[in-house]
Amino acid sequence: MAATRVYWAIEALGVNSNGGSDAVGAADFVSGVQSVGITTTFNLEQVFQLGQLSLYQDVEEVPDIEVTVERVMDGQNLLYTRTFGVGTISANQNARTGIYFNVYADTNDEVGDGNPDAGVYCSGMYLSSASFSFPTDGNLSESITLVGNHAVWSGAGQINGAPSTPQSGSVKRRQDVTNISTIQSNLASDIGASAKITNLTVSVDFGREQINILGQKLPYARYVTYPVEVTCEVEVLATGSANVTAYPEQDNVAARTISIAAGGHTFDLGAANKLTTYTWGGGSTGGENATITYSYRNFNDLSVS
Repeated sequence: MAATRVYWAIEALGVNSNGGSDAVGAADFVSGVQSVGITTTFNLEQVFQLGQLSLYQDVEEVPDIEVTVERVMDGQNLLYTRTFGVGTISANQNARTGIYFNVYADTNDEVGDGNPDAGVYCSGMYLSSASFSFPTDGNLSESITLVGNHAVWSGAGQINGAPSTPQSGSVKRRQDVTNISTIQSNLASDIGASAKITNLTVSVDFGREQINILGQKLPYARYVTYPVEVTCEVEVLATGSANVTAYPEQDNVAARTISIAAGGHTFDLGAANKLTTYTWGGGSTGGENATITYSYRNFNDLSVS
């Protein structure tokens, strides 16, 4: 019997490593998930011909599937590493995974109380983009987007480890960023050696593109489009000078090392990060504090462990 409505307590997300197979198997529960979005786009190409106004054929290409997931960091493995892998971009660029999203009866308190009423299985999914947020207000979190060409709503597969009794988490907060002094030291020439950091954000977009070959409709692969831009924003509480000067007749910025240790994970952006912008904002009559946001970028350098 269909649920009267669907809400967070009767949804579950699972992942498996069976990325290249369309066969539904079993997946492992993903903890800390806050939201899941699934978009299916059917790609249609119109063909007309001389001699008639009506459409000759509406050719259907392979569909595009996009899955977006928001989750808090809770001491468990990141969804980034579960769908992409530990280490560098180049080492994991061809990784694929299977995604399960199940919906259960709305009479359950936990999804492990029964079998799912419905579910969608997306196979062969590639990580397309990711961002990691380390705020002073709120929880440390990750947001990922996966892309593929296959999504089937069916009787749903089994998600192992889904809660059958209430679970307790260990959600990470601002105090769980453990190397602030190292960040301050590495960026001292820009933000100041004693900067009061109020927010960190790391983002990457792999720009996935399809390779098609003759003899098959399904794409041969979805490759990472190099160079991959990796960005990091560092927001600090304004207490005086922004430190960075801009002279038209000389170079103004130098490469910086950025590595963030938070919640048991390390986000290493290497030693080639250069400042692209800094923005002074806030401090208005509305009463908020002034802040300075420093934006850095490198290419192809992000290792998550």
